[in-house]
Amino acid sequence: MAESRDDVLRRLVRESVLSAQQAAAVSQALDQAEPPRARVRWVEVAGYVGGGLVLMGALSLVGLSWAELSRTARIVILLATTGGLLAAGVALGGVRLPWRPPARVGAAQARSAAVSLALASGTGALAVDVLVSDVLLADGGTIAASAGLVLAAAGYALLPAVPGALACAAFAVLTAGTLAGELTHSALAVGLSLIGAGVLWTVLVLTGVIRQRRLGLGLGAAMALLGGQWALGQEHTTAWAYGLTFAVALACLLLYRWERAWVLLVASVIGFTVAVPEAVWDWTGGAVSGSVILIIAGVVLVTTAVVGIRLRRGPRNGPDPGH
Repeated sequence: MAESRDDVLRRLVRESVLSAQQAAAVSQALDQAEPPRARVRWVEVAGYVGGGLVLMGALSLVGLSWAELSRTARIVILLATTGGLLAAGVALGGVRLPWRPPARVGAAQARSAAVSLALASGTGALAVDVLVSDVLLADGGTIAASAGLVLAAAGYALLPAVPGALACAAFAVLTAGTLAGELTHSALAVGLSLIGAGVLWTVLVLTGVIRQRRLGLGLGAAMALLGGQWALGQEHTTAWAYGLTFAVALACLLLYRWERAWVLLVASVIGFTVAVPEAVWDWTGGAVSGSVILIIAGVVLVTTAVVGIRLRRGPRNGPDPGH
């Protein structure tokens, strides 16, 4: 049977390894060291659960009574929520302010701060959307998305963590898509804007502005692939859709030659596997059967995997993908 901590200390005292005073000091030090670690874990879990409950309650309240609230009440609620989340993120993240020095922050505290800042960008975008649409009686899609992107970017600059990177990527897609849609009303233009956002995002990752390298490359590839497929629903832009998707997949495969991040190879495989069957279907006027399409997709998948393996065996010039 395993001995308890007190039993071990008493035995060490009997064996003259420790004196009674030393055993008491060790016991006191362990009592002071152990609870904070447990508290940090449980406080973090409780914080996430509590935040989820608050968010669910807020969404429920909004769904039931949003239409009955006045314009002023809607804006005040959203602005107050945004301000509270920003304050929590700044406080938890130990951000340096003019009236206080930067504080040392633990990993759990930093994660909580990053989540608060990311959520603040979402509620801030909603507040701007309500302000523009309900007060100014205009379409607030692009303005709201841009406001969310600014808040997300500011939060990421304060605390460059995964939640902030995800928020920035999401609002980059929304901003590019809504802006192109409002200006051109063209699905092809929206797709091209999303591809452009993906390219710009990838450049920011490769230059170190976005620090989550592997995640960032995956998000950039996902943006570009989404843009490539965006025009698929319109008959006159179908060829553009699979052509752009094929180009994005090829670009990911070429980039994988220098930047050995597995997300690039996955994006390339997905792009080729989607684009080639779409092209065959379009060229044959839908005459090929589903079985043939599956065979084509399988061949493309295997071929891309083989090419990726051969590229991986080549000389490695890029930085470590885990950085």
